[in-house]
Amino acid sequence: MARKPAPSKTTPSPEKPSISGKKPPRGKSASQQTSKSTNQQTSKSTNQPTNKPTPKPRAPRTPRAKPDPSHLTPPPPLVPALSLDRKLDIAGVIMALLGLVIGLLLFSANRSAISEGLIFGLSQVFGWGAYLLPLALLAGGLWLILRNFEKIPSLDPERLTGLTLLLFNVLTLLHFILFTPDKATSYELAKLGQGGGYLGAFLSETLIAWIGQWGTLVAILAWFLTGLMLTFDLAAADFFRWVDPLSAALGRILARGRAALGKQFLEALQQVSKSASQPISQSADQPTSQPTHPNPEAPTPLLPLSASPFPLISSSPSPKWVLPAIPDILDVGIDTEGDDDADKQRALLLEETLASFGAPAHVVEINRGPTFTQYGVEPDFLETRNGRIRVRVGKIAALADDLALALAAERIRIQAPVPGKGYVGIEVPNGEIAVVALRDVVESESFTKKPAPLRLAMGQNVSGQPISANLANMPHLLIAGATGSGKSVCVNAIIACLLLHNTPDDLRLIMIDPKRVELTGYNGIPHLLAPVVVEMERVIGALQWVTREMDTRYQKFHDTKCRNLADYNGKMAASGGKKLPMLVVIIDELADLMMLAPDQTEKTITRLAQLARATGIHLIIATQRPSVDVVTGLIKANLPARVAFAVSSMVDSRVILDQPGAERLLGRGDMLFQAPDAPAPARLQGVYVSDAEITRLVQFWRFQAAEAGVSVRETTDDGTPQPTTYTLPADAPAPGIPLKQVPMFEMETQEERDPMWDEALDLIRRQGRASVSMLQRRLRIGYTRAARIVEIMEDKGIVGPPEGATQVRQVLDYGPAGPPADHEN
Repeated sequence: MARKPAPSKTTPSPEKPSISGKKPPRGKSASQQTSKSTNQQTSKSTNQPTNKPTPKPRAPRTPRAKPDPSHLTPPPPLVPALSLDRKLDIAGVIMALLGLVIGLLLFSANRSAISEGLIFGLSQVFGWGAYLLPLALLAGGLWLILRNFEKIPSLDPERLTGLTLLLFNVLTLLHFILFTPDKATSYELAKLGQGGGYLGAFLSETLIAWIGQWGTLVAILAWFLTGLMLTFDLAAADFFRWVDPLSAALGRILARGRAALGKQFLEALQQVSKSASQPISQSADQPTSQPTHPNPEAPTPLLPLSASPFPLISSSPSPKWVLPAIPDILDVGIDTEGDDDADKQRALLLEETLASFGAPAHVVEINRGPTFTQYGVEPDFLETRNGRIRVRVGKIAALADDLALALAAERIRIQAPVPGKGYVGIEVPNGEIAVVALRDVVESESFTKKPAPLRLAMGQNVSGQPISANLANMPHLLIAGATGSGKSVCVNAIIACLLLHNTPDDLRLIMIDPKRVELTGYNGIPHLLAPVVVEMERVIGALQWVTREMDTRYQKFHDTKCRNLADYNGKMAASGGKKLPMLVVIIDELADLMMLAPDQTEKTITRLAQLARATGIHLIIATQRPSVDVVTGLIKANLPARVAFAVSSMVDSRVILDQPGAERLLGRGDMLFQAPDAPAPARLQGVYVSDAEITRLVQFWRFQAAEAGVSVRETTDDGTPQPTTYTLPADAPAPGIPLKQVPMFEMETQEERDPMWDEALDLIRRQGRASVSMLQRRLRIGYTRAARIVEIMEDKGIVGPPEGATQVRQVLDYGPAGPPADHEN
């Protein structure tokens, strides 16, 4: 009997609930329920009618025949094919050799029959243009050979079109200049290989038949310009850039000719005046002839030039000054061309660097100046959780050092933002610094269209545009910068501008130069009221004289009911009175004055700066130590126009401009100019004037003053100016040597004497001795004041030098009364 299999002891699997959440009924498993429901849905779906069309049966596919595996990969060629670059190289070599061969055949004396036929055929086709064919072939071949070099220009379709137009234009012009009378003659000349050949004859005759001779000439010119524009990527405005240099050159030639004619005319007039002033004498042995006519007309006597009712050369005390011609004094600057490709590469590098530091931006404008190039950078947007936000301007400004490192630049200045613009200005130094000549700015349109007597040429801005300013609108100017930054050149350029456009009747100068080397070369010009002040003891006296002159002018304005100098001079011109000149005070070094007498210097400069504008008095103050003890708050508040050159620290820049920026300048004329009406300082490259130009200008005014016999102001003891004749003797020194003048300002005047002077003098004469401590005790004054009184007494010879360690001085001058009776010697 077969044994029954034992039931398997397997644990029943737990029943899973259905999707609807209901448990299946007992006795039936979940799989049975699921299969049953699926069969029911299938049966229902089969019984329900459907609106879907029955799909058509597809045609059975016919299997493709498999290709023969032997034809899938072609066999490798025996000789590898040449690449496109190699084909172009071979074509270039062939073209260059063909050009050389044709050129040699054209200039060869011995030719074979084949070469003669080839040259004659080329001459018939191209005419005289056949000599351009070998050049064109050689140039094209060399370009194909050297096309992969970086500096070789790309030959795009536009350039090819331009070159083709130029070639056919030359052929047409060569045949047009023959001026053939008819068409048959034109082609006969082409058959002989003359003109432009058959090509030139066809084009020329076609144009003449359509638009005539003059129309053809205009068409050839327009054709030539179009070919140039396509070949060299030129704009229409580039063809008219020669107009300004040509007009300037013609103006210089006319000015020189006019000056030469005027000089010859004056010399002729002087010779005529000399001959007219000499009497005509007859010899004694020559008999006088009687007049043959009964009533002859007596000849009009030739009067001397000084006796003429309308003298040609004025001998009046006030001479007729002539302003110098700018081409005869100033030199022309040298233009430098910028590298546009380098600027674009720097712009891309700027964008990449800013993006790498999390401040994405793009360059929207590039302005190239003589010293630096300004890249206008517009900040981009950053994606954040809250949306898009713009990159902060301060974040870009903080990356100045990182950008300088990326661009390998010396210094970078960031102007964030540029006033009136929608971008941040990043100023990068150029590889080559251009020199801005004074003549370039003086002859510019922006300078000449504002005819102001005190206009100054400042320099060129970031775009290379000339910038000028009017000293009357400033009305005072503060110039500061470190040694060697261009401060002295700027002062000389300002003086040159004033001397080029003003006569001594309109402008007078007072120059203060404690260093004795910067301004002393101007001695002898008629504009100076006095020689250049170099002694520190006379500086305060000069400034106090200017203050008294200001008060005197205000009194004259009050008497004539005028408000300013222009109104007063207008009334004087109408009534025939004497007008007042403008007065410019130039101080080359303010720090020395502040060290000598800080209180008096600050008070005098402040009072002049506050009140002197209406009287036509202006200050130009320069210093190379811009510290708070030199440029004080009172002085700076009254000098709104400022020029800052390169300084050593940010603190010095804040002293000059009240903001940083001057510490990042490059020197050599690179400056920041703060105009009174400008919201922010503008960066300029200052103008340059050489020593030779200054010498020519000074010589011009010196010789004109000597020839005119002008009056140079001298002063008497009471300070009243007296006219003295200023003539150039026969044995005058060289023009470069400064002429000697009489000093105008003295330090020791009655108004500057110490109020305690008389009492101190009486005290020492009664005591028979003098010392600083005695004056302190008896007069109850400070040490500085007592020491100054004693030093003045020693200078005047009243007391002697100190004796020993007691510092007691013996009285040498007891006055008219003599020493006291009880004084023991």
